[in-house]
Amino acid sequence: MRGKNVPLTEREQGKIELLAADGAGPHKIGKAIGRHHITVEKHLAKPDAQTRVQDEKAVLADLYRGKARHIVESISEEDIKKASLQQKSISSGVLLDKSLLLTGDVPTIRVEILLQAVADIRAQRERDDLAAEREPRRLPAPA
Repeated sequence: MRGKNVPLTEREQGKIELLAADGAGPHKIGKAIGRHHITVEKHLAKPDAQTRVQDEKAVLADLYRGKARHIVESISEEDIKKASLQQKSISSGVLLDKSLLLTGDVPTIRVEILLQAVADIRAQRERDDLAAEREPRRLPAPA
């Protein structure tokens, strides 16, 4: 870490903005550039830095969307029959999710539905465990 009140270089400012646009937090950015996270936070609080971060997020979102589209479009009928389709589908989903996150187009998540699903799964597991306990244990036949 550098001493107090050492101004950020233009290169450091650019690195901070790129990392922030890619989703890194102040602590991670600070470690990456050898600066205190408060220095990073102060820089990111500046309106011009915020504008550059938003611009970079838009560029990244376009790149991720383009990659996701390319992957989806490259899937052929032959690929669907192969296991590598899973890798392509996962990659496409990750890239699309990233683009949605960067543009703020994140779909609303209804937490109550997720919590109900978890409760249903737990209840089913408990029923399965009780059923397994009630079954008589069978010893393997002697060899």
